[in-house]
Amino acid sequence: MGLEDFAAELTALLPADAFVEGEALLAYQAATSGHVRHIPLVLRPKGVDQVQALVRAARRHATPLYPISGGKNWGLGSRLPVQSGNVVVDLSGMDRIGPVDERYGVVTLQPGVTQAQLAEHLKRTGSRFFLDVTGSGTDTSVVGNTLERGVAYNSLRAEQVQSLEIVLGTGEILRTGFAHFPESRIGSLCRFGIGPDLGGMFLQSNFGIVIEATIKLMPRPAAQATFLVSPRASDLPAFFEALRDLVQEGSLDSVVHVGNRRRSEITLTPLIYRQLLAAGRPATRQAAQKIADGQMRGDWSALGSIAGTPGRVRESRRRIRSRLSRFGRVRFMTPTVLKLAMSVSRLPGLSGLRMFLRGVEPLLKLPTGVPTSEALHSVYWPSADRSDHEENPDLGVGGIAFCAPVIPLDGATIQQVVELTERTGASFGFQPAVTLNLMSDRTLEGVISIDFARADPERQRKAKECLRALNRAYLNLGCTPYRIDIDNMDLILRPDDIFWTTVRSMKQVLDPDGIIAPGRYSL
Repeated sequence: MGLEDFAAELTALLPADAFVEGEALLAYQAATSGHVRHIPLVLRPKGVDQVQALVRAARRHATPLYPISGGKNWGLGSRLPVQSGNVVVDLSGMDRIGPVDERYGVVTLQPGVTQAQLAEHLKRTGSRFFLDVTGSGTDTSVVGNTLERGVAYNSLRAEQVQSLEIVLGTGEILRTGFAHFPESRIGSLCRFGIGPDLGGMFLQSNFGIVIEATIKLMPRPAAQATFLVSPRASDLPAFFEALRDLVQEGSLDSVVHVGNRRRSEITLTPLIYRQLLAAGRPATRQAAQKIADGQMRGDWSALGSIAGTPGRVRESRRRIRSRLSRFGRVRFMTPTVLKLAMSVSRLPGLSGLRMFLRGVEPLLKLPTGVPTSEALHSVYWPSADRSDHEENPDLGVGGIAFCAPVIPLDGATIQQVVELTERTGASFGFQPAVTLNLMSDRTLEGVISIDFARADPERQRKAKECLRALNRAYLNLGCTPYRIDIDNMDLILRPDDIFWTTVRSMKQVLDPDGIIAPGRYSL
């Protein structure tokens, strides 16, 4: 289009360190999901004025831009654009954290702020609030995951958004809610301003580049406990319906994560394996798996949390144990209980329990707002015992790709989805890892992954075919994905759907030259 002229103009507008070149540029084109795109240029602006400058230059030279907060969209495309030829705009260098409002529990962030940075900031400043984290890794962007409607351990992140600040495709800055009134005292306190609510337009859209978000934090509770239970496969429909009852009666309000055996094999087993190595004990996959099986004896493993006053937590524990104990042993973990269990596990004959507790400890802390990258080991584990790039799956040997259907919280439908997933995966030679996350008393979020060795072209091709078949199957079943990878965007973008034609009309107003992320959730 006008890439050379665009780059030449930006050389005069941006500092030299805003341009990513050489091997660093090539790294942007690696994706653990196996997706392939060509990226001609990567820019790393450090301020709002630089973002505006490059957007205006892109308009003049008809150069498409693909903004990323940090590019940790693992399993769905990582840092790759939907279409080849886009200039990637990496916002990870914009990492300012605004003052935390200790009265209302809100904070304003730039897109480069990671889970680890914000969690550490809140800890260092002694805040009475914490960030509700996801299990996606310490270095994932809070804003980026929020814009993709990520699901944390206590809440849905999209519901925590108070206001957004966006550089539109015109180069202008838009603020949503009450935040566009300079004199307003409630811009960070009330999402719904006067007039149409524009905030939701910029979740999973390509209308502009989000440069700032104000989000709600979670108050640190007086008491909190994490619970574990391992239901059998045959009990899964009844188990979820029991969870629905607990939510509806008010005994449970967290996002319960329920994973199948394959999820445990690729997520928990490598953590136990690492503990065996650290303890100088014989470390094999079989030994680690045996320990995991001994502690999580069902076909599925559920992790949830309860929080509030000590009295409320006690009553919720009683109700949860009463409703769920028929599906397996219900174990509650608090810092005190975990410390006691660690002490007991030092007794002779309990070394397996000690390895299990040490391995699972980072996962048990997730509901309390302590981020971890431990789950990233699941990417390389099926292909190798260790990886030189454990913190960045894009550069490692393992491959993983995700589907994300939304499922009605209905036992029969859940069973259908699980059977369909297993059958479809097996037809391509894969055993899908499945996590079903309780979004509310009405729906589940499915996190379905298939793993493969990226060095094997045939397995990579099969994985791509399997991913598409799974997405088609969920659509046909009426369990529409809420998030989709860059190769399957066409499955949801239907030209005869008034929804998508309306989105296209809005795009023409907010980004008249179509330069922002063409093809991303838009015709």
